Amino acid sequence: MKRKAFVIVFLLLLSSFSLINAQPWMTVFEDKVKIGETLIVGGYKIEVTLEKNEMKPYAIIYESGDIKKVVGQGNITEIDSIRIVLGSYDAENQEVFVALQYKPPLMKELSPEKGTSFDVDGYSLEVIDSGSDRVLLNINGDRVEIKENSVRVYDKIALEYTGGVVKIYHANVEVVREEKKDYEIHYPFRGLKVEAGAEVQIPVEVINKGNGELKLQLKVISKPPGWDVKVLDESGRYEVSELTLKPSTSVTLTLFAKIPEGVSGVKRIRFAVGEETGEINLNVIKRESVDVVVSLLGIESEAGQNITFPITLKNHGGEKDVTLEVREKPAGWNAYFLMGNQRVRSFLLEGEQEITLFVEVPRNAELGEHEIRFSINGIERSVSVFVYKTYKGEPAKLLVTVKDEEGSFVQKAKIDVGNKTVLTDSYGKATFELKPGVYRLVAEREGYEKSEEEVTLEDGEEKTLEITLTKLPYYFELEGGGDTIAVTVGSTGVYRFGIKNLGKEEDTYSLSLLSIPEEWSGEFYYAESPLRSIKVSSGESKEVVLRLVPPFNAQPGEYNLTAAVKSSSGLEKRINIVVKLIGEYKFEMYPETPMISVKAGREGVTYVSLENIGTAPVTNIKFEVSAPQGWDVRAIPQVIPELRPSYFEEGNVRVGTTGVESRLTVTIKVPETAPAGTYQITITGKGDQAQASTQITVRVTQSSSTAYIGMLILALTFGAVIWMMRRVGRR
Repeated sequence: MKRKAFVIVFLLLLSSFSLINAQPWMTVFEDKVKIGETLIVGGYKIEVTLEKNEMKPYAIIYESGDIKKVVGQGNITEIDSIRIVLGSYDAENQEVFVALQYKPPLMKELSPEKGTSFDVDGYSLEVIDSGSDRVLLNINGDRVEIKENSVRVYDKIALEYTGGVVKIYHANVEVVREEKKDYEIHYPFRGLKVEAGAEVQIPVEVINKGNGELKLQLKVISKPPGWDVKVLDESGRYEVSELTLKPSTSVTLTLFAKIPEGVSGVKRIRFAVGEETGEINLNVIKRESVDVVVSLLGIESEAGQNITFPITLKNHGGEKDVTLEVREKPAGWNAYFLMGNQRVRSFLLEGEQEITLFVEVPRNAELGEHEIRFSINGIERSVSVFVYKTYKGEPAKLLVTVKDEEGSFVQKAKIDVGNKTVLTDSYGKATFELKPGVYRLVAEREGYEKSEEEVTLEDGEEKTLEITLTKLPYYFELEGGGDTIAVTVGSTGVYRFGIKNLGKEEDTYSLSLLSIPEEWSGEFYYAESPLRSIKVSSGESKEVVLRLVPPFNAQPGEYNLTAAVKSSSGLEKRINIVVKLIGEYKFEMYPETPMISVKAGREGVTYVSLENIGTAPVTNIKFEVSAPQGWDVRAIPQVIPELRPSYFEEGNVRVGTTGVESRLTVTIKVPETAPAGTYQITITGKGDQAQASTQITVRVTQSSSTAYIGMLILALTFGAVIWMMRRVGRR
């Protein structure tokens, strides 16, 4: 509301200003103009810009390339045939309200008589009525009244009625708006005070604010006669006439001017960068002498050190301009002047002043003496540095520390420098030993934005560099789990893994099985609850359990499964799982006839059945027999190559299988001398994976003749015992 009120007030002020002065000013433009845009009206160019320090808008009015006037905010400024007012400023959108008025040329004068008609540049006018206090006109079908001593504006014509005469003015002018250029130039000085014979170097910064590459012509538009003026590159060594700038980059050029001796007064230099022009006024004064006292002329130093030479300047007269220049120095060295902690090229000297020549000795400096020559107001001086130790050719060491935005160390970040790659340790550090030179350093880690820096390493230098990696908004990692799990047939396999949200934002992750063996089943769980997606906060980790159930008839072996975790941002990670399915190896042996009867000296036959009650085949079953001494017991066959499971479950139905014959024929031969009685025979089957055993009870009986002989022997023996007892008793 305040801005709107301000606009209305200054427009009313503008209108009243016109009427008070009885001037036929016509408003030709009223609108918001962006900072940097230009309005062209007639032969004038009006550039709207911003005061850099106070951030206030102002306008510069040019005519034929020359600055005619600078207009501040809120003022009514008149120059020749235009009038301009800068209104309210919108800092957020960088827009200022501009109103322009134009004073049109006189096209026709006439005495208004009723019925008179005439044409003026496409406008048809007819006098309908006239009097001493007013005139009524018909203009292109519209009735327009003009009062005595007033101005009336109709479209692009202005009509003034004064002293019984109607004056007609035509504002045949267009206002052209030029959008803000994609580039800007900045230079700190527009007026300088210098001495004759001095050299002036003014930095000119060119900034490409657009999205495309710029190619700009550089030239000096005007200069005083006999002056050497040129545009130099950033190094100040080479003259340039054309500049190419990539998007969002800048370059600082140098406007160089060599002032001839014997020149004085205010001189102007005008230059152009593309369509932008600049102007610098130099107030040239005669050179006056200054005493230069250099207390140290030669210093010894090792390479890589900084050397200071104190210099005392004495001015015995009034205030003088002092110009400093390093004329000559060794290649690769750096030398400049300091006043306090500020680098200086020129200053005003009154009385006495201490300055310092600061010399940076490179680490690869050659052994021996090196000279630095400099000039102070044209007075030549020199100093020397004797290098007694150098690091030329020695490798440089670079220690890189990587942290995140919160200052925590980033482990396992990949650092590429030159042709070397190193991963950071638990403290976020990586060390390189490299040849001297300029390197492109690239630091990256999953979940972070890549960082690139240019690193310059000098001979034998040990440099420490800290890099900050910025986390991506959405990223995650899978923790633990491994790639192999063991599952017993008939049981449930459990695979555990963690989802860690390494991004800045909370995220939701969907879980799925991309591939799973036929008839297997799998489901994801968190905190004992099944789920298909899970939400994880930034920096948090949640453990998910994948439960796998193989079918009962699954054969032992290795099975491959693939699970997928996909974030809402589209990032997907897969888990390849190898399931080692382990079978249950178990079989039983039982005789078809647990007890058999065999007569001594005879042979008996029985059968033993084998049943695989496990879930996997048992192979290479061999048999061992344990029997009473002297017995001949044989089991046929001696080896069963494979004994398959007897049953598997399909749904809720237990189904039998057919396999290799699983029956033993056991032949038992009892010795003739074996007494009658009950005996145990043990048969043990030993396979590659399991073993089992069973027992057969054998009841041994005697033949009838053998029984009679035995009874006779017993009778004789009993009779002999009785005879001996009687005989002994008589004695």
